[in-house]
Amino acid sequence: MTGFDWAALSAARNARVDAVPDMVRHALKVLEDLLEEADHACTFTLDDVPLGPGGVPASVQALLPRDCTVAGLAPVGWSTVVGAALPGFFVPTRQPDAWAGPAAPRAVADGLAAWVTALLSRLWPANAEAWELTVQCDGWYEGAYVDLVVLADGRVWLLHLGVSD
Repeated sequence: MTGFDWAALSAARNARVDAVPDMVRHALKVLEDLLEEADHACTFTLDDVPLGPGGVPASVQALLPRDCTVAGLAPVGWSTVVGAALPGFFVPTRQPDAWAGPAAPRAVADGLAAWVTALLSRLWPANAEAWELTVQCDGWYEGAYVDLVVLADGRVWLLHLGVSD
């Protein structure tokens, strides 16, 4: 899968922008299913709201569970964060041979991650303002997570990549 330009694929290049969020959500669901194991449950979501009068932090707050608050927003490049997190951060460790180098499951996971990134590039320009989100919760959130906030075209997007084990 390396070296293939997923953004050049006509399904990504010609996708209606209004259809892209659902395409991303479908790919994330498949990636969730692929990466889950008995004690390794993934939750990958993409949500958005219009940028509100309280700015990015208030808009992000509207996307979080009720018992959670925005604890921090650190500026990042969105594609760097997605590329670093998917799929490697979430690869299960109980079957190392399945996830090693050229193994088929790893190739599928890498391809899906590249597909998600290509689709997201339809929504978010490379230079879109982006932040890695830190969340403070009174209850349970995730065992480990990467939350990415992106501001593009007057919308605040939250890509949540979480795992509980």
